[in-house]
Amino acid sequence: MTSEDASDWGDKTSLGILERLKRATIIEVVYPRERGTIGLRGSAAPLSWTKTTAPTATAGDRSVFELAIADGEMVDVKIVRGNDEWAHGRNYTLHAGDHVLLRPAFERTKCTLLPPVVLDTSPWPLRYQVLLPPSYDEQTSKHYPVLYAQDGQALWSSSSDPFGIWSIDTVIDQLLEIAVVSELIVVGIDTSQARMDRLGPVPDPTYGGGRAAEHLEAMVSVLKPRIDAELRTRSGREDTAVIGSSLGGLFSFYAAWTRPDVFGKAICLSSSFWWANRHMIREARMAPSPRPTIYLDSGVALNPDAPSQDGFQHTRSMQRALLRAGYEGGDDLHRLAFPGQSHSTAAWSARVAIPLQLLFPPPPLTQVPAKSIAP
Repeated sequence: MTSEDASDWGDKTSLGILERLKRATIIEVVYPRERGTIGLRGSAAPLSWTKTTAPTATAGDRSVFELAIADGEMVDVKIVRGNDEWAHGRNYTLHAGDHVLLRPAFERTKCTLLPPVVLDTSPWPLRYQVLLPPSYDEQTSKHYPVLYAQDGQALWSSSSDPFGIWSIDTVIDQLLEIAVVSELIVVGIDTSQARMDRLGPVPDPTYGGGRAAEHLEAMVSVLKPRIDAELRTRSGREDTAVIGSSLGGLFSFYAAWTRPDVFGKAICLSSSFWWANRHMIREARMAPSPRPTIYLDSGVALNPDAPSQDGFQHTRSMQRALLRAGYEGGDDLHRLAFPGQSHSTAAWSARVAIPLQLLFPPPPLTQVPAKSIAP
């Protein structure tokens, strides 16, 4: 439990309450008190789908429900505001002894895409759009992790990029609806102008480019401070990630590798690690400190003689370099391959749900708090 989560607890504590909580199944709900009272409905007694159960205890914006669930059993529950407003998302399934912390939303069921903003940065204007999670306007004390995404011109379901779109807003809506990721803010950066200059870390002998340091500097010095100032973000490196595909994947790796003090996570799909004679693979021989968490993937042709492997071999080389640099597979390094998937926005849209779940998992089952609420 974070200090933000624990700050609402009252000061009255009794050993009897703590012992009871250790044996019970606990649901903590944080919701602004001025927006309405919180109750619970569920599939097994003492809960009901037709009658709202009041909290066992409350303190400020926090409500606590204590349930007795037999070992091996499970109960579906749903948070209710007032008497008949159901929280966004599917029913939440609890098992005996679970202790969960939930921050529900009632007024929006989908993420909100804000209008484009253009910053007058050098050498290129920085155009971006922000996607806010459903609870943003309701959970006014909550702060959110941030994902900075390249290719903002192709990210959204409303985008019209001629090379295809990701519809990442739809993907995130679906993941939030089934509660398998944490809510997050996405900042989509348009990289259609001067793409090879913006995203190539060094010049490539064939394609040129190589001014990614300038694009990264604009993100770190101009864009991120503005986002942190205007929105309720978790601004630390552990809650700041970068994502991209193809050249955007190469840049995402470069950004986290070069500025791990800013970006603690990088999602790199079908990355162009072949760029400049595999420059970044050679650079990965010595890991920075602190080490960013890295997700790598690629498609791979079903026919081994096919001309396109979607960077499969280069991605495997990068994985090898990172392991030799001290990374641990399944911990701070994830690498997946997808047979038959091509180098396309359709493929990235189809599989981006995987790294989002790996790098932005939902809040874990919490421990019994050090301070409890008096009944």
